[in-house]
Amino acid sequence: MTDESEPLFETLLEVTQSILTAERSQDALEAIAGAVSRLFGFRYVSIVAADSPESEMTRRVMLGWDDKTKAERLGEIVSRSATREFLSSEFESYPHCYYFPAERFVEWRHALSSGENDAGPVRSAPGRWHERDSIALVLADATDSMLGYISIDGPEDGLVPGKSTLARMRVFADLVGLALANARARAAEEARRLLLEDRARSQSEFLGIVAHEFRSPLAAIRGAALLLATNFDRLSEVRRRELLQTIDASTTRMSTLFDDLLLLSRVDAGSLTLFDQRVDARLILEEAVGRARSEYPSRRFSTQLPNELPYVRGDETRIVQVLCNLLSNAVRYSPENSAITVRIEPVREYLRFSVQNRGPGIPRDERERLFTRFGQIGTHPDGTGLGLYLSRQLVELMGGQIDFESTPNDVTTFWFSLPLAVKP
Repeated sequence: MTDESEPLFETLLEVTQSILTAERSQDALEAIAGAVSRLFGFRYVSIVAADSPESEMTRRVMLGWDDKTKAERLGEIVSRSATREFLSSEFESYPHCYYFPAERFVEWRHALSSGENDAGPVRSAPGRWHERDSIALVLADATDSMLGYISIDGPEDGLVPGKSTLARMRVFADLVGLALANARARAAEEARRLLLEDRARSQSEFLGIVAHEFRSPLAAIRGAALLLATNFDRLSEVRRRELLQTIDASTTRMSTLFDDLLLLSRVDAGSLTLFDQRVDARLILEEAVGRARSEYPSRRFSTQLPNELPYVRGDETRIVQVLCNLLSNAVRYSPENSAITVRIEPVREYLRFSVQNRGPGIPRDERERLFTRFGQIGTHPDGTGLGLYLSRQLVELMGGQIDFESTPNDVTTFWFSLPLAVKP
């Protein structure tokens, strides 16, 4: 095997440094396998590793095996607890370095055979490598948590490594364990950077949307108020009433925006308090549809519900808010002359509220954005993109579910279900 020369130790440090600078953990693992093979003279090197001390360990690298064996064994999950049991302290030559001689063979279902040396159970000569010999180097991070292990086989000189070589292997295992942790930290930092960039971009877009949403009703209020102030005597009664209705609708819109922003801050802070009430679903329907008819007088709304409706459990005000959000979306994404249908029906232990409209439907590539914060779809940029996001938060906090079904250029149905209230 390799001697203890200083140049070899320097080479080991150089290889480890290249591992430390690897951008991806897989690059680091492949570099580790190549370094073990080159520095310590082994034809077969396999690495089992996890991305973190909590995640599953999988076989990630197999150096020296044929393609068929690689296809069968790469990617297999290796139990962390079973590995700890297998790596018994009685076989630990040095910390993180384990040697299992053939004379004390231990069955291990994740073992890999090189297929070399069929001499049987007897070692050909003292110090000679036997096919059933195995060495495992544990890869650990700075907290001594196991990230995986390296198994090696097939020494080029056919000899069992000496103590000095095993000692160097142990140092190598410690260093590459830190290299893996470094690669993991790099990946985590990159993910954090991308997340922060995405949040900054979303917040910038949101501020632009909010500014636009406030600017529109403010402009309407200012225009209507200016006309009333400067031309009040010359305006007809009908025109005065129209301007006052414009001011009323615009202030209502601004109030809704403020409410949504306040609700968003409470949801984010985890400080939102909901009432747990026994609620009459028929009253919920009447209030929400009444609001929609008042806000959109030119639209047609129809309702379908059974004669007998069970009560639901939840916060009455918030249930109305969710149903109003779905009605507003249905108006926004449907033709002016089309009807919008609201249904209520029991579904097992829940009561389902659904809002159905006809229109272009929801494009498949935009469906994942529907219930996300600031998510908007299609060619209708109106709104802050908070309605469905807040609706999902509210429904789930009340123990319910919310979802949708959509057929392109046909029917779209949004629904939410809430648990039935127990009879008093």
